[in-house]
Amino acid sequence: MSSMTTTQIPRTAGQPGRAVGLSGRPTWPSSMPGLWGVLAWVIVLLTLTPLVWLVSTALTGGNPGASLANFREVLGTGDFLATYVNSLVVSLSTTLFTVAFGVTSGYTLARTRTRSTRWMGIWIVLVRMAPPMGFALPFFLMMQKLQLLDTYPALVLVYLTVTLPFATWLMAGFFQSIPVELEEAARIDGCSRIRALFSVVLPAARPGIATVAIFSFIASWNEFFYPLVIAGRTTKTASLALQGYVSSAGIETGLLCAGAVLVLLPALLFTALAQKGLVRGLTHGAVK
Repeated sequence: MSSMTTTQIPRTAGQPGRAVGLSGRPTWPSSMPGLWGVLAWVIVLLTLTPLVWLVSTALTGGNPGASLANFREVLGTGDFLATYVNSLVVSLSTTLFTVAFGVTSGYTLARTRTRSTRWMGIWIVLVRMAPPMGFALPFFLMMQKLQLLDTYPALVLVYLTVTLPFATWLMAGFFQSIPVELEEAARIDGCSRIRALFSVVLPAARPGIATVAIFSFIASWNEFFYPLVIAGRTTKTASLALQGYVSSAGIETGLLCAGAVLVLLPALLFTALAQKGLVRGLTHGAVK
């Protein structure tokens, strides 16, 4: 293929020939893809180094020989298992509500062309950019007034303020890229607007829905600041439980690493299962 799309600039005195594309611009030499591949592998290995150290320390605890003793102690003592269940309940609930509300609100923003919806879109982006520190005290006072402190609904509501703006903004972009003519054709064939949404639009927006689900789950699963303010003994999450292995007496390195590996597993598993949709969602619009 490259021979069909590139030509050689005639050599001039003292200057080697260079491959050029159809546009006349020089192309990369044939050896460059190999160099970029080596560089990519170096970056991948560097980013994986902390994870490898974490797993090896969890298995060895700094001692020779690997074992599952740290994992058994983390799961068998203390309240780590209960906090793990709390994180799963809150993260899955947040993901479910984020996808439901993000899809409907994104569809509304994409298909409505009024001044109010434009301002609504700008307001959503501004809320997404605001630091969580600015909302912590108002959320705490609101949940205290509603007597929702240390409950699952309080955590889910607060997490939604983090995930829902991103989901709405992302889904609005996806729906804008889907031709309106597809919906109009479905409605001419007798579909209602709701049926056209579920039968025509949502199947075309599955990469975006998968991306929203993954980011919502990971964001709520890794959240540390808001549970520190809103949660209590009953709803303490796994990310907060890891803090218990660090005290003034020292750091229990083996137990801390074992707990961190257990906290990493759901996010890695969830991402692996939806990886295909995530890649399609992130690259959406990159090629026209």
